Amino acid sequence: MAALNYLALPIDPAEGFPQAFRLSLAGRSYQFRLYANVAEDLLDGGSGELLELPAKGAFLVLSVDREEPAGPTTVLRRKLAPGVEYHAAELALTFPTMLLDPRNLNGAGSFGSRVVGGVALR
Repeated sequence: MAALNYLALPIDPAEGFPQAFRLSLAGRSYQFRLYANVAEDLLDGGSGELLELPAKGAFLVLSVDREEPAGPTTVLRRKLAPGVEYHAAELALTFPTMLLDPRNLNGAGSFGSRVVGGVALR
């Protein structure tokens, strides 16, 4: 099996989470949505420490909808983990880095959050 060529997803952690973007690949359009779920006790104190996701009480979720003439079709909705290749219909996705500063939850700013994802056609 040939190795896939991943394209970087246009995730901008400084824009905060949740965030969404539209991407066209091979003549099809997709809506990507990312949100973080973080337990309240991990937010206390505002220490500014980065959370390496997933962690106990904290994770990142991705939803991918393919735009169809009849309306959007969900092809993936999952909690994300590094080192996993996710298959979503004709797409493959990977997220090797997920570091989140709690200040980027529902808020924009450059606090050091870093979320790296890639997409490839299968």
